Amino acid sequence: MWKESSYAKDLKMEYEQLRFRNRQLLNERIAEVRHQLPRIAEIDDEIRDLSIDAALAHEEPVVQSQLSSHIHALIDEKYRILSQAGYPDDYLSAIYTCPICKDTGYVGQEPCTCLKQRLIKRQYLNSNLGPNLAQENFDTFCSDYYSNEPDGIHELTPRANIENIYQSLHQFIAGINAYFQGDASKKGNILFQGGTGVGKTFLSKCVAKELLELGYTVLYLPAGALFEQISDAVMNKQQFPNSQELYQTIQQCDILMIDDLGTEFTNQFTASSFYTLVNNRLLQRKSTVISTNLSLTELRQHYSERIFSRICDSYMIYTIYGEDIRFIRRRNWQTES
Repeated sequence: MWKESSYAKDLKMEYEQLRFRNRQLLNERIAEVRHQLPRIAEIDDEIRDLSIDAALAHEEPVVQSQLSSHIHALIDEKYRILSQAGYPDDYLSAIYTCPICKDTGYVGQEPCTCLKQRLIKRQYLNSNLGPNLAQENFDTFCSDYYSNEPDGIHELTPRANIENIYQSLHQFIAGINAYFQGDASKKGNILFQGGTGVGKTFLSKCVAKELLELGYTVLYLPAGALFEQISDAVMNKQQFPNSQELYQTIQQCDILMIDDLGTEFTNQFTASSFYTLVNNRLLQRKSTVISTNLSLTELRQHYSERIFSRICDSYMIYTIYGEDIRFIRRRNWQTES
């Protein structure tokens, strides 16, 4: 999960700049204290000279002990002077924005919490989801928009159905790492299917936010933009040289979210590209989340039997039904007004 990413160099530069700024701040503090308290400068010089003498006296333990005692007495005097002048004890200590990793980003070989948070922030910026996740997440999920009355078509009421899906999605998120690690019992892909305005995109973004918070790379693209990017990368490499990086991200990101599948212009190229994308990501055990207004029958007609088969075998399929939530909100707003 915390692998080298396309923006690892940027993060490395961020940490270098952080260390540089903190060193500058420490140097400014040292200069300030030396100017205000000249005795501090004298003590620092004495400690430096005595430390050199102690190193040279490594074969004379008695001399080393005497020098060490003298150095500690000077350090005590230094802190006493600083305290009397109103400075905190650590004012001249090394400054770290993150004391855990000392602004390196790593604790041993493991990424520090601060690096994970920076990665998450960067992944948010690169996910294409923008600021919407502040409003569109599981915390703002509300099943009240779905009727609790049978619709005469489905076994469950719209509300019971969406609440089941809500619970299942939490299980999906909890099991996603097992899927990435090769657990054959886990399905790591989702198809949200249903009419306009029933909450497919909302639930996709709920899943996206949770996975971003866990540190996974997520890319969200409307279907039209997705196939346009693939076309530019495959068919128009010279005209759109920068398309290659996004194309690689489409292939390699942990979770790819395709919104409104079926609204793109469909031809042999898009159908073939879609199958290749779906199949390659399944083989690499990458996760794909798709939302579409198409029924399963229409999905088969739009693309191919091969795609339909791969999705039915490897995706968790959620059919969402109910009234268009936007109409419900508008109606409620008009009633309140």
